[in-house]
Amino acid sequence: MRLILIRHCETDTNAAMRYGGQANVPLNGRGRAQAQAIGARLARAGAAALYTSDLARALQTAEIVGATLGLPPQPLPELREIDIGQWEGLTPEELYRRFPDQMQAFERDPARPVRSGGESYAQLQQRALAAVEAIRAAQPGEATVLTVAHGGVIRALLCHAIGLSLANFGRIWLDHGALTELHYGAHGWRLIRLNDAAHLETT
Repeated sequence: MRLILIRHCETDTNAAMRYGGQANVPLNGRGRAQAQAIGARLARAGAAALYTSDLARALQTAEIVGATLGLPPQPLPELREIDIGQWEGLTPEELYRRFPDQMQAFERDPARPVRSGGESYAQLQQRALAAVEAIRAAQPGEATVLTVAHGGVIRALLCHAIGLSLANFGRIWLDHGALTELHYGAHGWRLIRLNDAAHLETT
């Protein structure tokens, strides 16, 4: 299976550098233009299916891309962004002021600490992998499958695919609307391309 992972396009929350978590925030104008550029970029990809997180920013991205490609988005709640609980809507600076103990624990061990009322990276990775296995079961062989998800979800999948500890989660940068491609074959997952944003140069 050729799996093209699309990070959802920009929202006002993203532009303000605030953590979105599982908030249902819509795309902004730039985000909608980014989604249109993705559709044009993938017009010849020969995709067989389009899956998406059911959060608004991902679903809207998928709807715009799908309208160009003639593919109906198939929402999967398991592809939602990490649940960050009380961190939602805050900037990194605000987190250090409000939750200093949590931030220190997070710096010591990024994989296992659970945000206030939310999830850990390890929990996120477990459900993201379950979603991908369900997609792989539904799309056997060498099908090309598009999946619109979130930065956290894609990073968690990448760590699994290339054998990185989740301690390296934050070292992977993904632009909004960028493409990351994995291939599943006889030897498991292979990373084909990472953070391909060439189609966004004019947005």
